[in-house]
Amino acid sequence: MGCHVDASHKFMETTFIFQNPLALYLLPLVWLIFLVMTWRRRFKPFGPFLLRLTMLVLLMLALSQPATVPMEITPEEKTTSERAIILVDQSVSIGEMGHVALRREAERLATYYDEAFLFLFADRAILIDGPNISITSDEADKLNQELTDLSQALLSGAEFINPTSANRLILLSDGQSSNLYNLPATLSKLPVPVDVLIPTAEQRQQWQGNRNEVQVSKVSVPPILRENEDIDVEILIQANTPTEVTLQLTHNNQVLAEHIEQITTSNNRLLFPTSVAEIGSQVFNVTIAPNDEADTWSQNNQLAAFAQVYPPSHILIVGPETEQVAQFHQRLSEAGGFIIDRATPDQIPTNLSALEPYSSMILLDVSARDMLLEQMVAIQEFVRSLGRGLLVTGGRHSLTLGGYAETPLADLLPVKLEAPPREERPPVALLLIIDHSGSMDEKESNIGLISKLAMAKEAAIRATDILGPEDLIGILMFDNGHQWVVPFRNVSKGAVLLDIQESIASIERGGGTRILEALQIGVGALIQQPAPQGAKHAVLLTDGRSFDGVDAEQGYLDILKQIEAENITLSTIAIGTGADQALMSYLAENGRGRYHFAERPDELPALTMAESDILRSNSLQEGDFQASVYAPHPMLRDLFVGTTVEQRDIVPPLLGYLALTPKATAETALQAGPGDPLLTVWGYGLGRVAVWSSDTGAEWAAGWLEGKFATRFWGQVIGYTLPAPDLGLLQLSVEIEADNAVTLIANAVSPTGQTIDLARTEAVLTTPNGQNLRPVTLHQVSPGQYQQSVRLADYGVYKLKVNQTRPADARNEAWQASTELGFVLSYPAEYNLPDYQTDEGVLQTVATETGGQIFTLGQVPTGVSLLKPDADEAAKPVEPIEYWPYLMVVALLLWPFEIAWRRWARLRFQ
Repeated sequence: MGCHVDASHKFMETTFIFQNPLALYLLPLVWLIFLVMTWRRRFKPFGPFLLRLTMLVLLMLALSQPATVPMEITPEEKTTSERAIILVDQSVSIGEMGHVALRREAERLATYYDEAFLFLFADRAILIDGPNISITSDEADKLNQELTDLSQALLSGAEFINPTSANRLILLSDGQSSNLYNLPATLSKLPVPVDVLIPTAEQRQQWQGNRNEVQVSKVSVPPILRENEDIDVEILIQANTPTEVTLQLTHNNQVLAEHIEQITTSNNRLLFPTSVAEIGSQVFNVTIAPNDEADTWSQNNQLAAFAQVYPPSHILIVGPETEQVAQFHQRLSEAGGFIIDRATPDQIPTNLSALEPYSSMILLDVSARDMLLEQMVAIQEFVRSLGRGLLVTGGRHSLTLGGYAETPLADLLPVKLEAPPREERPPVALLLIIDHSGSMDEKESNIGLISKLAMAKEAAIRATDILGPEDLIGILMFDNGHQWVVPFRNVSKGAVLLDIQESIASIERGGGTRILEALQIGVGALIQQPAPQGAKHAVLLTDGRSFDGVDAEQGYLDILKQIEAENITLSTIAIGTGADQALMSYLAENGRGRYHFAERPDELPALTMAESDILRSNSLQEGDFQASVYAPHPMLRDLFVGTTVEQRDIVPPLLGYLALTPKATAETALQAGPGDPLLTVWGYGLGRVAVWSSDTGAEWAAGWLEGKFATRFWGQVIGYTLPAPDLGLLQLSVEIEADNAVTLIANAVSPTGQTIDLARTEAVLTTPNGQNLRPVTLHQVSPGQYQQSVRLADYGVYKLKVNQTRPADARNEAWQASTELGFVLSYPAEYNLPDYQTDEGVLQTVATETGGQIFTLGQVPTGVSLLKPDADEAAKPVEPIEYWPYLMVVALLLWPFEIAWRRWARLRFQ
């Protein structure tokens, strides 16, 4: 008779029944008739008689339809005994009073069951010899109480489940475990529900003796540093009561800081600025000495961090010779860890071999028009093939304003060169001031005898094509005098647009060149145009030098002040080498516009259209903006903390940027305006590219080049784009388990990329006390990979050095390599301050996932926990087993034997 349990926790027992018991009443009558019929022959022969009698009985039993059927009974009807397996947590985190309280609770619960098996557990589970006995602290002392293996304890208890009993698996714990990662798999294997005791926060505090505790919970430095790089050592201290501690920070055993800190009950985040001036392993150690009354455990008063320092990286800054570029250079130098070269756009190499010494390149407001196609391709391959870094900053000459669209740089960037979707933009006003002096009408034989004036008119006509119907355009031509070819009017469409373009085409050559007067007239008219929310932009085209008299300098200053006051921008296009390039550059720079040099007249249409397209685009955003964190990122480490209001006190203002659209796989770190990306990065080929959508000059982001904030910010942005240091052909890694088991792993490849196999690989570990442990041999586990597990006793920073050798043979060359690595073995998690919410969540998960109950101290779980059905059994209904077919088959099989026996007996008699 078997039994199992269904999902509702009811017993299923099998019972033998006859489904047609009336057939059994016919058995004596049939038997009597059979006896009468065989009496005459004196039961001879006797053997066949017995066979007939057996077949008759089988037929009668088959007619009665015997079967076994399942029957449900409630737990109250169950006559088997109840067994409890009680697991009692004795780890450090509970406290001595908690240890005693849980042991007494286990003894109390054991009295409610027929059988009780008690386990104490911490790093492992041990069975208390004999059921229902008193537990003493001697058994708990056999455990390593600094670790809690909750999964192993549950599996140990499950081994004592008796399938014929009503079983209870009961867990008494605070929920803190050293290896929660394998708990879900463990819970799925348990055959019974687990009933869980969840103590209250007050009870846990009482168990721990209402102790005061303070701990160093984190010491953080970047694991990879550059020589002379400035960093902050981040220290996190936690306490459950306000207290005072003496803190000491050391770097390679040299004291960096030692002073008294006031600690609150929240997370106390401390930053200690420092720099690393030497290459190699760096150990940062933090020790706190709390007030004697404010601390119970000394084990969590010390923590360390490890970093490896590499030589400084070689950086190339590309930009014009301006004060802003020089200031950026200065800030990057102050960040430390860089060797910096500078170049102008025309000095960018066109081959990779010249760029190979650099780890990263920075394009500071560089226009694509100032670079050759070969230079842009070289930059693209610099990142993609060599795996180097690139930072591109915005400005009035970069990105969308610098003609990056449809160039190799557009593919390289993590942003699309188009503005995010916006509401319809307000109308804009464009002023074209065109020189039509005699020199402008000179023919250029190298472009098919086309004059500069003809190309300027073509450029103006194209500008009208790309402006909207509501936009305003004004075209002023000048020589010694000035004349409005198109007074300011809406571009419109149809006949109006055609009339504007015909007026432009009718411009004829004139005499000399007087730029100042034309600017005064044109800018004055532009100021009067009704474009309160739209942009106002002027473009000056000339090929000559102006004759403006002795007051020209003051006149230009007055115009530039007007432009600034009215928020107008002025761009200039110098045509040919005869133009006054110094004046044109000065006007564009101080007019907050762009300066272009058109060496050939046929470049004019593209430059003028670019200026018009920029004007009507939504990408240029000017005003008062606040940068904010879009998502946490390593580039922003320790820079943007606290609430948005607090950030405004430390984050510099932003007066403008270029609104762009991030590509699908890009990461946005900072945003501005209505969520536009300000600092965006992505991986391109083997390298990384970052885009800063504002400038680094005095116009939009002047505050971002001032003070320690700027030094730290730009140092970290450039540092993120750098390729990983060359770690050599023998690379090390370490995997740390909760029980201080450490797996040392070494991967080796040859310079040609072939794995190094069958090499002798030895590791030497240096303890935090500076003692060298006995060498450990790493065994090969896969091609080029060697590993070995060790168990370490001390907490702190370990240094690992691995030496690998292989002699030459017929198939391989001789091989020898050596490398080092550092890692931190932290104090056990049992010494962390309790996290009641997390620990209670773990206990609730155990009960919920197994279908168990939750109870509190002093209660008893109700009902009976039984073996859970297997998935297959739960899915299939239990059917009755019919036996009549088997009885009929046996009867039919006996019939031929009866006939054969009877005939053989008759022949023998004869």
